[in-house]
Amino acid sequence: MGLKSFKVKIDNVSQVIEYEDDITFGALENILNKCLDMSDIQKPKVNIPLYRQLILAAVIKKAPFEVDDVAAIRNLRSSVAKKIMKEVMGQYPLAKYMEEWVETFVGQVDDLPPNYTTSSQESSTGRKTK
Repeated sequence: MGLKSFKVKIDNVSQVIEYEDDITFGALENILNKCLDMSDIQKPKVNIPLYRQLILAAVIKKAPFEVDDVAAIRNLRSSVAKKIMKEVMGQYPLAKYMEEWVETFVGQVDDLPPNYTTSSQESSTGRKTK
């Protein structure tokens, strides 16, 4: 776990943002618990805006705004927030963590029966030939 930094212009002034490139297991679990509803494993509900805000609040350690404050992140100009998210969220892709959570429910894909498929099934009418 280390700190990464980058610069972003805020009010025409170049500012340094520092963030952790790894998050603790407990903090990540807490964030996922708030953002994912896995009550129906086939149709998980995801609150992506909340996920992004909570990750930024958890990992940003130095910024020209209040860190650890979701409200401060919400109040950033959209153009500034997008630049920060582009840099930071690449380190924390939600799909990776969702996959790990789903794996907890169903096991590894290698462990599934051979007739299991993740794609759409063939039509019951069969294939058409010329």
